[in-house]
This record gives sequence, structure tokens and C-alpha cells, in this order.
Amino acid sequence: MANNRLLIVGASGFLGHVLCDMPDDSTRVSASRSGQGNHVRVDLTQPDLVVEAVAEVRPQWVINAAAMTSVDGCERDPDLARAIHVEGTHNLVRACEAVGCGLVNISTNYVFDGKEGPYSETDSARPVNVYGQTKLDSEAVLLNAQCPGIVVRTAVLYGFRAPCRPNFVTWAMACLARNEAIRVVTDEWANPTIVDELASFILNICKTDFQGVVHFGGADFLTRFEMVERICAVMGFDVSLVSAMTSAEFGQPAERPLRAGLTMALAKSLCDVVPAPFDDVLLQLKSIVHKLK
Repeated sequence: MANNRLLIVGASGFLGHVLCDMPDDSTRVSASRSGQGNHVRVDLTQPDLVVEAVAEVRPQWVINAAAMTSVDGCERDPDLARAIHVEGTHNLVRACEAVGCGLVNISTNYVFDGKEGPYSETDSARPVNVYGQTKLDSEAVLLNAQCPGIVVRTAVLYGFRAPCRPNFVTWAMACLARNEAIRVVTDEWANPTIVDELASFILNICKTDFQGVVHFGGADFLTRFEMVERICAVMGFDVSLVSAMTSAEFGQPAERPLRAGLTMALAKSLCDVVPAPFDDVLLQLKSIVHKLK
């Protein structure tokens, strides 16, 4: 019988949680840094733990959904960002090479400088912050490895899972549902990606022969402010609660790529996917607003 085991690293996080729960015919083994519950313990900064876990599970693919997701946090602590993203990928590659399995690494549209997006897989990457640079460096580690490797870049992940931290969309929904004023930037573009579609794509691409870099993003290319305008329109929130400002005025520690976002031609050819429009997903999320207040 063919090996259809997948080891999901970062299973306690947003994407990892959804990857473990998504309907699929694969056998998924969850792993997290704490190893609590039914998770295998995998701390990416501890090489021996990584090698032992992969050797024990012997999956067909390891999917690395673990990351230091705070862009500003990475800017404040670049050593930790590099330890998790770059050295962590080194450790996973070493483990996968020893077992002979493949590795899927999740990356980001923040590997680009944001001057000419949305970007294709062949466009030159020029990160403007530590988060993007360490993610790009982790891509190079995998693409130069001796094991099969897939890099999936994505953008502005959103959706709802009760145990997981808020994302940009659910944060805005929760604030507006409580009639709280929020500040949102008008000059950062991307195509927001619903987590369920990304998880489904990752599981499906593991069943293909593809290796290399592929982009997966949402259907709509929007600014953060436009996203919130649509949230207000679909859910009936008061748009006057939303203050517009530029990224420079917002004053975040890490510079953001302004026109980022990703094209989807390659992903669509590989897995025949059609991302849902942002407004359609918001209509689905409307039913969970009461859980966010």
C-alpha cells in the first residue's frame, strides 16, 4: 500500500490546524513545538528532535506550517526569526533527506519588494523586511536540498478557527461588531487568501509530481482598507468607524511591501482551483460574527 502519511509541523497554528482537519484521504500526523495533546513534539530549533520525529513517522511529505508570523516581531528579533525560518528549514531538510520524504514549506508574498505586484513565480524576490528575507532564505535551503521540495507562497491568510489567534479579517470583524474604531492602511495591496482553500491546495499538490515554487492567493487584489470596506458592506457594520491612513503614518517597525500579492496561473494549472471571491467568503463568515465579540 502506498505511503499517504503527512507530518504537519506547526499543527497548533492557524494553517496547521486547518491542514489537520481538512477532509482528505491522507493520514495526517500532527506535530507542534509543545507536543501537547496528540501532537508529536517537533521544535524546529532542536535538530535532534526534528530528525527523530520524522524518522519515527516516516511520512511521504512533511508540511512545514510553523513560522514566526509577527512581521514586526521578526524585525525586533531577527535572530529568532532566522532560527525558526532558516535553521528550522535546514533541520527539516536534513531529516527529510535521511528518510527520503518530501518537504513542503509555506512562504509569503513578503519575499517581494511590493513595487510591481501582483507577482508570478518567475519575478525577482527582493524582501524589504526581516520576515521576508528569512522566508526567502528558507526557500533557498529547500530548493537546494536533496529531498523533493515544494515552496508554496501565499498572502494575507484569513478565516476562522475557534482555537486560533485572530487574523486581520477576524480582528476587523470583532472590533467593528463591538462598534470600536479601527485604523487601516490604504496603500498595502495583496490578494487575501482563505485558509481552507490554501490547505486544500497544499494537500492536493502533495499528490502531484510538482517540485519548485508555486503561488496561491485569493481571487481579489485589494488594499487593507478596501478589505474592511467590504467587510462593512457585507456585514452591515458602520464604515465611519474606520480611519484611513498610509503605511508610513501607521508607523510599524517593519517596512511592508505595498503592492504585493500573487498571481495564480501555475496553481490553477496544477490543481484546477478557482478561488472564491472575497465577498462570497465574507458571506460565509457572517454567521460566526457572534463568536468574535
